[in-house]
This record gives sequence, structure tokens and C-alpha cells, in this order.
Amino acid sequence: MIYLTSDIHGCFKEFKRMLEYIHFGEDDFLYIIGDAVDRGDEPIAVLKYIMDHPNMELLLGNHELGFLWNVYKNTSDLTDEQVFSFWIGHGGKETYEQYNELPEEEKAEIVDYLRRCPKYKIIGKNILVHAGISTDHIQYDSLEDLMRQQEDFRMFWEQKKFYGQPLDLDDPEVRVFFGHTFSLIIREDRGEPLDSTEIWKDKNRIGLDCGYSFGGKMVIYCLDTDYAYYLTSSGQFYSKLEKN
Repeated sequence: MIYLTSDIHGCFKEFKRMLEYIHFGEDDFLYIIGDAVDRGDEPIAVLKYIMDHPNMELLLGNHELGFLWNVYKNTSDLTDEQVFSFWIGHGGKETYEQYNELPEEEKAEIVDYLRRCPKYKIIGKNILVHAGISTDHIQYDSLEDLMRQQEDFRMFWEQKKFYGQPLDLDDPEVRVFFGHTFSLIIREDRGEPLDSTEIWKDKNRIGLDCGYSFGGKMVIYCLDTDYAYYLTSSGQFYSKLEKN
């Protein structure tokens, strides 16, 4: 089976419990659509666990990008001091401290791994990207062509401009799986009922950040069956079919 998740944010114990719940095995594959680090208690443990499993792949999220800006090379428009302050202010303290406790060899391995993480993934008619995409004023012959024309800001940081208006795709069967924004915030921004912390979806977008680190839920989505598997903040598991 192919599974998707996002925004684990250092919640290592809960992440492993979720893998046990879905009976994740060697023949399965998991894509983490960004933000494995920061906020939670064990961000480096989450990252090393993913690195140690060849049947897992991490896509870059804005928190991994911020990590690299601080421990490798600052390619942002901010000063080093501004970047560090922003990172620490948005949950990077545990990541920074735990990273600095590692031997130099392990530090280098982590940086090398993150530098090689892709910005997006295309699986059939499914686009996996951390924050969002745009089709405005873009002509494309394939999904790869579409994604090659995306701006980094949109893929790592975009919020309401992506999910707050319809996404016009040439093929109505194409779906965009993303994280980055807590599904409750998406509902609030769109003026929808605030009655769920489960995934948010419409005809071609599925938001997988269910805000576990903010008291919501952790979710793993099975791409083969369209079942979503949830862990609540109170420690309860359940699953449901999410196909439109």
C-alpha cells in the first residue's frame, strides 16, 4: 500500500503508534509531505527514523527549509539573526537543541539527507506538495511540466491563496495532497463550519494537516483505498473512507 501523511512535527511516539495501527510493513511505502521536525518533543528522532527506512520518503516542508537555513545555508531574504529568531519562535527550539547534541558525522548525514529531499512528488494523477500550487497563467502539457513551473514560496508557504479559491486543473481526476495548514484553519478561512479536525477536501484538493501538535488529530491516508486513519489527541484510533 502507498500511504501519505504530513506535519508529524516531532511527535515520534504517536507516529510509531500510527504505523502500528495501519500495520505498516516492508512492502508498504509512506510519503511524508513535509514538516517532520519542530514543535514536538522528538523532532530529530522522527527525522532519523524516516532516514533509516528505505520505504519512507520525506518531501521538504517549510520547517525542513527553515532547518537548513539555520544549520546549513541561509538562502532566504532574511538575515541569519532574523531566520534564527523566526525558527525558534515557530517551534524550532527542540530541533536546534537536539541537532546540536549529535556527533558531527550524524549532523552531516541529516543535512545531506534534507538537501536531497524533493519539493514535490507525482504519483499517477496525484500531486504531493507541502503547501500548495497554482495553475494561474500556466500552460502545461503534463503534471511534471506544471510542477516545474511552480514558485518555491507557493510550494512551501502558501495558504489561503491556494485553498481559498477553486483550483483549475486540466484533468478533473488530478488531486493535490498537501499539509502545512491545520484543516480547522482552512475551514475557518473558507467560512465553513468549524465542526471537524479531520482532513479537509474538495473535488481536487486534500489537506492532510489535522493539527495533532495543536490538539487536533494525526492522520495517515492510504492512496490505494482512500481510507484515512486517525489518532485523536486523547489517544483514540479510528478510520473512515474519504473518497468523494
